[in-house]
Amino acid sequence: MTHEAAEDGQKSEVSVTENGTDRSNVTPISPRAARELEVREGRVRAEEIFRTAEYEGEALRMGQVLRRVREVLGYQLTDIAKETRIRENLLMGIERMEVQTIAPGYMKAYLLTYARYLGLPEQEVVQRYTRECGGLDEVKSAAPVPKMGQIKKQGTKWPLIVAGVALLAAVVAAGVTAMVMINSTPEEPVSESPVAVSGARDSLFSDVRSEIRAPVELPLEVVAVRQAWLEVRGADGTIFLSRTLAEGETYFPRLNAGWTVSARNGGAFQWRVGDIIVGPVGPEGAQVFSVSVDEQLPRAAELVAGASVAAAESGPATP
Repeated sequence: MTHEAAEDGQKSEVSVTENGTDRSNVTPISPRAARELEVREGRVRAEEIFRTAEYEGEALRMGQVLRRVREVLGYQLTDIAKETRIRENLLMGIERMEVQTIAPGYMKAYLLTYARYLGLPEQEVVQRYTRECGGLDEVKSAAPVPKMGQIKKQGTKWPLIVAGVALLAAVVAAGVTAMVMINSTPEEPVSESPVAVSGARDSLFSDVRSEIRAPVELPLEVVAVRQAWLEVRGADGTIFLSRTLAEGETYFPRLNAGWTVSARNGGAFQWRVGDIIVGPVGPEGAQVFSVSVDEQLPRAAELVAGASVAAAESGPATP
């Protein structure tokens, strides 16, 4: 009999009395069993977080769900990166829903791999992540069609038909009235209003007008004039960027999409279109929150048009 077996035999014969209760038949749990119990409890907690999308009373988006599930399972990003071959900063970007940091075409594969590693339903993760993050065009096709039970029952179409007929009748009546008014008005020669500029200036404006693009096509960007923190959010609250930018680093937000930017120092960032400075994001040394990107477009378009006119005026004169 070995020394360990002898000790186990002696321990089994010892009667432990606590508050008058005989505890001699209680077997202490082994470290291995304790670890297995901890793993099972973590898995149950992880499934609850994924199912409810809540953690300690806080509602979570899908990226936050992935992070909380990872934490309750005791996984570290460094270890996951080694086993999945997905860089740690990309995994962090997935959890923060900063999809701009991930190259197009890779997001779906990364989501599937990460969900599989965490033991979560892969397609459901992709579906919920896609629904909450409008910037993921490449994974929209991966989201399954809702089940029939989840589709709202359609009501009768008669109200829509009646409304459509009424609208069509109104359009026809308006067209007939316009034609009658046009035919009853004597025709007069149409001439453009004179512009108080020379003929050369008039032709110059014509050239510039054809070169000015719509505001949505302006390459409007946010430029860091010094190192500072910047956050860019979509209209639905999705965080596309939330980090410290180095001096000279730029970011192109999506235009006409309701995006906003926030900065801890508004004077550390400028709106620019190429080399044209539209203006600072905010006052120097002041924090700014939810500054509209789209509200910068009219000013940016005006400055671009002015710069085009100035460049044309300063060019060599035509002989």
